[in-house]
Amino acid sequence: MFLPQDTSRQTISGLSIHISDKEDYCVSEDNFGNKKLYGLIEGTHDRFNVTISGEAQTGLDIFEEYTANPSAYAFLKAQTPLTAAGDCIRKYHRNLELEKIAGDYDKALCMMNTLHYTFTYDTEATEVHETAENALALGRGVCQDYAHIMLSLLRMEGIPARYVVGMTLGEGASHAWVEALCNGYWYGFDPTDNKLVNADYIRVSCGRDSSDCAVIRGNFYGCVTQRQTEKVTVSEKEQEHD
Repeated sequence: MFLPQDTSRQTISGLSIHISDKEDYCVSEDNFGNKKLYGLIEGTHDRFNVTISGEAQTGLDIFEEYTANPSAYAFLKAQTPLTAAGDCIRKYHRNLELEKIAGDYDKALCMMNTLHYTFTYDTEATEVHETAENALALGRGVCQDYAHIMLSLLRMEGIPARYVVGMTLGEGASHAWVEALCNGYWYGFDPTDNKLVNADYIRVSCGRDSSDCAVIRGNFYGCVTQRQTEKVTVSEKEQEHD
């Protein structure tokens, strides 16, 4: 499980973690700079609850400065099995006529806007391991599919891009969007809602695609049937003034 982290766009404070039947856990950092919470319950148990709460101050900036030499992000130009372009995405890419648009930022805006209006949000259309190519061929899917398709398009243009998981006001569940490295800064683009990432967004984790950002990942030993539920509550707090 990943924990929200401080960035130039947000600060996290008062983080409280409660894990049913277990109060000891470890926090580490993965290769993408995400904070990862992990642990082990050795005894027999029939449920596993994790509650994380805290405060996030968002909207501190409209972009995030990159923290390494740009060449360090070259791997984010490479497609993954979930974002690899097939005939459907390549045709979609050609129709965007991005060669007529100057600048990576404006190209990303075009992708976000076009994808929002040509792809249909449908929670029943795709599975959790759906590829961008299959989702676009269907023409419908969820925020994960919007993000994977836009990642594929950005990488076809040679723009470093990463998949982001986080929370937004009014969602009730985790949400996915993309960040693209444009003009020396990471900008957030949400093709599902056709919005630039702003103070309504709390970033939790990022990676090459959704497989790097699973909200909860683990292993069971023995005879088990798993049912996983997720609930996210984000409320707005007015800033206090002296």
